[in-house]
Amino acid sequence: WDAVVGVKGRITVGDSRWFAPYYLGVGGGDSSFTWQGLFGAGYAFKWGDALLAYRYLYYYQSGSKLIDELSFGGLAVGLNFRF
Repeated sequence: WDAVVGVKGRITVGDSRWFAPYYLGVGGGDSSFTWQGLFGAGYAFKWGDALLAYRYLYYYQSGSKLIDELSFGGLAVGLNFRF
């Protein structure tokens, strides 16, 4: 089990439909340390949002486990539909 604390939101760019989504989470417990973050750019339509972001995930577990350290990072493309 891991406990994770985080913050998530979006920063609107002026009065436009452009925004910057963000997420940051940090935790620990059975794993020694884990964190993930996301930051990008998005555009709000009437039907939902389109975004392009970069996400990174890091997981470290001490001891002789099958996977001691793991990290992923890369681009994310997403659509969010509102109805």
